[in-house]
Amino acid sequence: MPATLRTPERTRIRGTRGRLVGAGLLDQVVIAAANSANTLLGGVLLPKGRFGALALALAVGYFATCLNRAVVGDVLLALASRYDGEPRARLARNGLATALCSGLITGVVFVALWALSPGRGEIDLHQLIWIAPFTVPVMLHDTARADYLADRRPDKALGIDLVWAGTQAVAVAVMVLTRTPSAGGLLTAWGLGATAGITVYLLRERRLPWQGSPRAWLRETRHLSGWFTATAIVAQVQVLAISLVVAGRLSRIDLANLRFVQTVQLQPVQNLVTAVQSLLVPRASRDAADAAEPGPDGARAAVALRRRTRRLVIAFAVIGALMVLTAWPVVSHVLVRTHKFAEAAPLALPIALQCALYLLQVPFTAAMRGMHRARMLFVQYVVFVVVSLSGLTLGAGHAGLRGAAWGLLTGSTASLLCMAGLYAYAVQRVRPRAPMAARTARLAGSHS
Repeated sequence: MPATLRTPERTRIRGTRGRLVGAGLLDQVVIAAANSANTLLGGVLLPKGRFGALALALAVGYFATCLNRAVVGDVLLALASRYDGEPRARLARNGLATALCSGLITGVVFVALWALSPGRGEIDLHQLIWIAPFTVPVMLHDTARADYLADRRPDKALGIDLVWAGTQAVAVAVMVLTRTPSAGGLLTAWGLGATAGITVYLLRERRLPWQGSPRAWLRETRHLSGWFTATAIVAQVQVLAISLVVAGRLSRIDLANLRFVQTVQLQPVQNLVTAVQSLLVPRASRDAADAAEPGPDGARAAVALRRRTRRLVIAFAVIGALMVLTAWPVVSHVLVRTHKFAEAAPLALPIALQCALYLLQVPFTAAMRGMHRARMLFVQYVVFVVVSLSGLTLGAGHAGLRGAAWGLLTGSTASLLCMAGLYAYAVQRVRPRAPMAARTARLAGSHS
């Protein structure tokens, strides 16, 4: 009988895992804070018209960043984490080279959009010129985070993200102290933070982004990038379309109101969802794999997967209800007291309900990812986007910004119902595989 691992060795391993999990969660908080700071500070420091233009530029910038993450970062996490040594280092080099090309192309596109933008009307893309010089470091930094996380070094990812956030904070503080707040200044501070973070990574790892091969990356990873990229495109098209529809059908003021309330109320919940899923998906994946094994152990694992999902749904339903009952009146009251965003106070209720629906969907999403139902997840997201944009457009046409917010809520409701239905379908098909002898007999019969 193999020796059982005892303390203090077991304590040491558990302590190491605990520190890594803590570093991973803290890293998510830091990078989310660095990205959301622009929107939050822009809403506080800028007039609403200029803040609306900033929010639109950020939406376009995040769209490009998330596409790069789908092609490089997400694939790096899924593939490089299986390797050590030179194979993993080769993937990292090729991923960085691909991100470099992505950043260069994006920068050229942003300059073209800036040059071609008429500068009139509600859709103003002139603020993109402040992001264009920093598209390369932003893409490279995102890829560097994925490299560290794939190598099971979230503490290193946290380190470069703290460099980003610290540099950005210093730049913003200088701007505030000199009383020169501007959309361009906030975007420049964001880009300087990314530049500092990726510089630390490249010096520490002794890598140059042009040492790899984008062609080799695409050739080696094309079997993974399909659903990742398709889902990311749909997700980011939805985010960008919301900004364009609100700015186009309503106004930049309305876009500023919507984005500010979403940043205060919805974005923290989205960050929480991302962090919680990173903890739930591995356990759901192990249960789904065990449930496919023959015998009583497989049956118990299938029951455990269903039971855990059911308990999580109940827990998140309670959390979501409590959040609505507390966040809705608090946010509404604070918005009214600020006067600047008093007219956005009616958005607090539909966005609070949207947050609750996002939380309620987490157990289903984690279970579906654990069962490797990527195609179903893509279908669910398409339903979410179609219903959200339809509700947004109809709501904005009939009831202005308040109607647009309730229209977005219909999309979240349809997304939850679709996800629950797909989960019920998928979990019923988690059955033990036939024993090896039976499979061998069937194969022999099929060849006879």
